[in-house]
Amino acid sequence: MYEGITEKLVDFSRSVRFDDLPTEVVQKAKWIFLDSVGCALGGYVTDRARLALAFVTESGGRLQSGIIGGQHTSHALAAFANGELITALDYDCLGPLKGQHVTPYVTPPCLAMAERVHASGKDLLVALALAHEIGGRFLASLVAHRVPTEKPPYHEYYPRFSHAYTIFGAVAGACKLLGLGRLETLNAFGIAGASVPVPAGVKWEFINGPAIMVKFNAWAGWVSQLATVATLLAEKGFTGDTTILDGDFGFWKIVGSPFFKTDLLFGGLGEVWYKDVEFKLYPVCGLNRAGIEGIRSIMAEHGIKPEEIEEIVVKADPFIVTPNRMMTEVESFADMQYSNVNIFAVAAFYGDRPSPAWQMPLIYHDPQVKVLARKVRIEKYPGSDELIADALKKEKPLAMNTLVELSARGGKFMLEVKTPKGRPSNPLTEAELIEKFKMNASFSMLPSMRIPEIITTILGLEELDDIGRLTRLLTVD
Repeated sequence: MYEGITEKLVDFSRSVRFDDLPTEVVQKAKWIFLDSVGCALGGYVTDRARLALAFVTESGGRLQSGIIGGQHTSHALAAFANGELITALDYDCLGPLKGQHVTPYVTPPCLAMAERVHASGKDLLVALALAHEIGGRFLASLVAHRVPTEKPPYHEYYPRFSHAYTIFGAVAGACKLLGLGRLETLNAFGIAGASVPVPAGVKWEFINGPAIMVKFNAWAGWVSQLATVATLLAEKGFTGDTTILDGDFGFWKIVGSPFFKTDLLFGGLGEVWYKDVEFKLYPVCGLNRAGIEGIRSIMAEHGIKPEEIEEIVVKADPFIVTPNRMMTEVESFADMQYSNVNIFAVAAFYGDRPSPAWQMPLIYHDPQVKVLARKVRIEKYPGSDELIADALKKEKPLAMNTLVELSARGGKFMLEVKTPKGRPSNPLTEAELIEKFKMNASFSMLPSMRIPEIITTILGLEELDDIGRLTRLLTVD
């Protein structure tokens, strides 16, 4: 059972060439990279970035790879820093597959290795497409946040989920850039798989108190660093379990998944590339997007001012009422990413101006925001348990609306939001992604005159002969 899984995945990753990628996949890879770089630049406003960068500076190391918006350091530490920066605001894209975070775990190792070998833009695009494809498929093949049960409500939260499973995508992309052989790549998979963080994602959902910086209990910086180290060690001849994904005691069993859906891992691999990536318009948890848009739409349609609001009720996916999202006091950027009541209060005042500033004290300590936050109520969407159970039973994506009820001027206004901006069926345009990038970059230390060239270079990445030309634009040393 499950024999040859590791070899099959490695053989596929080593076989992919730029000409194998559909045009739409190449375009999506460039957009993901542009968005990721922008999120990293915007992430400088957070304490998470400040502390991570302080650690990198204190650790020293040879100047090998660039930190986005910062200086050069060792390959492994650059991957660590860039992973922390990309994920810092929780502004990075979701997907491909299952709406989970992939890019902060897989992009940094690819960027570090691309700079190491002076890779071309085409080489980096292949690595990024490969890393996201394998990372997304691997997440989909193992247990997610919820599993079906035989008793009401016919689903339960599963305690062993982790975004860190994306590490195999990161390793595949990094090994591809170094041109590692079959055995070296298998060893890199084994080193990484045996070292991945414990699957503690759902534990994070139920932390009752101030938000922590180790978001999802799956540290993007550490996973990125680990993937980079595994790749570099394998290149030198360090050995790992070359069958890490195989058999009854393979990785799926190691991390406690009740199943390993290899059909999702290999179905159409190389023929069907998943492009259903969701780009975020707001720097907060993705669960809050529909609620934000519902509030904004009601206020715009009826000319309601924030100070006229008497109450806001948002009914959404039950994940929105987990303890880590029900906190009412915001004292940090991390709190602001997940505090429902404060997110929706900020949306009422600043919803037309999303930016990293949402996670700065200037915004979340705004007295007006604090007053309105006390008027926000959060509930589960009616019938949500049945919708979830049905989706799990039929193994289909969960499509749950968000209902917003806003009371103002003595009346109640209601709006049901089905598809918030950024979903594949309601995507952000390239122009909107560029504006988001510019806004994020304005919070960084990069000279403003570089920004147009960075955008042009990334969107024309396939024309670049040496990725070093881009990393020089992205660094300040």
